[in-house]
Amino acid sequence: MNYLAVFLGADGGITRNATTEEVMNLQLGEFESLELAIQNACEVLECTHAKNGVLLKGENSGGFLICDTQEFAEL
Repeated sequence: MNYLAVFLGADGGITRNATTEEVMNLQLGEFESLELAIQNACEVLECTHAKNGVLLKGENSGGFLICDTQEFAEL
């Protein structure tokens, strides 16, 4: 399954491009499970896993939501 990291703002909301309104994201690649995608993203993005695929950069600095391509399509 292909996974992405969706950018989250300091308020926890999904970050969108100001011009196109598209959800800001970063391709993580193919992983066998969400857990493996989260582990990889924590290392690459230098974040800590909070809960349910939400990664935090630091206090009040936003983070990422890890999701697969099907979940991303629903955003």
